[in-house]
Amino acid sequence: MANRALRLWSRLAVLTLIIAVSTGLAQEHHEPADEHAASSDAFQLVTYRTLLYRTFMPDSDDDADTLGLEFTSSWGWGNYNATNIAYIEVADYETGIPGLPAGNPEPATVGDTGINDLLTAFLFSKKGGHHGPHHFGWGFSAQLPTGSGETLSSGKWSLGPAVEYEYIGDRLFVAIVALQIWSVAGDEERKDVNMLMIKPMITYDLNEKWKAVYMPNGISAYWNKPSGQKWYVPLGGGIDVRQRRAISPAALGITDLPPLRLSPVVFGFIQGPQLFIRGSGLRLQP
Repeated sequence: MANRALRLWSRLAVLTLIIAVSTGLAQEHHEPADEHAASSDAFQLVTYRTLLYRTFMPDSDDDADTLGLEFTSSWGWGNYNATNIAYIEVADYETGIPGLPAGNPEPATVGDTGINDLLTAFLFSKKGGHHGPHHFGWGFSAQLPTGSGETLSSGKWSLGPAVEYEYIGDRLFVAIVALQIWSVAGDEERKDVNMLMIKPMITYDLNEKWKAVYMPNGISAYWNKPSGQKWYVPLGGGIDVRQRRAISPAALGITDLPPLRLSPVVFGFIQGPQLFIRGSGLRLQP
């Protein structure tokens, strides 16, 4: 129990550091119109999202804690806008969990604490090439074996294509990022990666302060797995509320910083005919 508490405090320390650095780098933006769009050729961190959640297992002693970190950055590149989306988790697993973390087709059964593999996508769209409220992007994705141990890491280097679609309405925002990766190098004793991931994000403005959010972690299909084990379908939704910060950013010498977003969300995932409760969490976003 003491070791687990120490690991939790370590993760919270990492979270505090990341938020402090990101707060200094983040630019003011108004989601969703500027969610994935570069307003200039300069590099900028558009958004960062922090997700804390708990996975409830049949044996409560095997419950897992996860800190998910997602960063979206953008810049101009000639006649194109470029966007990078990067996602990584800090996880504490008492035992291996089927389908988690995403990108590891055959996790070990032993527990582990550390980071998982970095999943990232680079997307490009032509400047001025949007069609009304519809936006399209294309590019490539990669998964890097940054994880610690066979429970959290695939042990493989993986590459593949990526596409993105966005719809920006008056109150409705829809974004879908899809990527397919295949392992191209890595540990020959580990199972090859052949994964499709589709990550939707849907928000609807209820008023100026509140919005409904549907943002599961990503629908995954492992094509190398037997029938009934190929698909992992996360479920996730909640309410997003803009909150004033407890400490004024101006007092810290930081300007143009938007209010903090708090999103209570509920997650689960489906494997074949079974539904697993991954738990409830809190999404933080500036």
